[in-house]
Order: sequence, then structure tokens, then C-alpha cells
Amino acid sequence: MSESDTAPGIAARCRADGGLTEATLGELRTELGYRKLGRWVLAEIADTLRATGLGFFPPHRLDPELNTEPRQWQTVWIYDRDGGPRARMIDAVLQPDGCDVRAELEAIGTNNLAGLTPQQRLERIRDIVNA
Repeated sequence: MSESDTAPGIAARCRADGGLTEATLGELRTELGYRKLGRWVLAEIADTLRATGLGFFPPHRLDPELNTEPRQWQTVWIYDRDGGPRARMIDAVLQPDGCDVRAELEAIGTNNLAGLTPQQRLERIRDIVNA
């Protein structure tokens, strides 16, 4: 099964929503073909989202050690880990060991263009051109 086939519905929905969407645990459970939402289904959902190039928060909702009684109405935010500004910012907060947290957080909403990295400047230009 290719990465894009592991959770096609939620991946397509996330990308159609501009790279950020909210889903219930019940929706995610159903998409993976499970009938019940057990603790260990949470780990399967988390692994599938990651394999599909998606991230999620809050992380404790899909952690079977922390969410010992998952409920189908509980929600998680799902984002496209496409390397764009949103994904980098969320990853900086959720996974700080893998990035330059200071640079990512200083770039948020800043009008000080000198504080942006060359990559961030190019992304700003792309955002303006594509708007």
C-alpha cells in the first residue's frame, strides 16, 4: 500500500481544506476499517497519519498510554506536513528537537523581514504571488 493510499479520505480532506482539518476519532477509526475504538487503535491511527505525511495535535489524543478511554467524539487537528510555514511552526512546537525553534517562532507574523531565513523569504514571495 503506498503512503497516499493508507488514509486517502482524511489526506484528501486535509489537503482540500488547505492543509489543516479537524476530525473525530470516530471518523478516523472508520476510515481505517475498525468497528471499535480501542486504546491500541489509537496507535494505528497515529502511525497511519504519519505514514500519509500528516501530523496531528493534540498528541495525547492518539497516545494509548495517555488516552486510556478514547471516545469517538474526541477530536484531533490534522495538518499536512508539507514543509510549509504552518507545518514547520506546528512541528517546532510539537517536535522541537528536529528544527530551529527560535527561527520558526520569530518568523510568525513578523514585519521584520531581516529576521527571516532566505527560505522563509521565498515562501513569503510565493504566498504573495499565489494569493
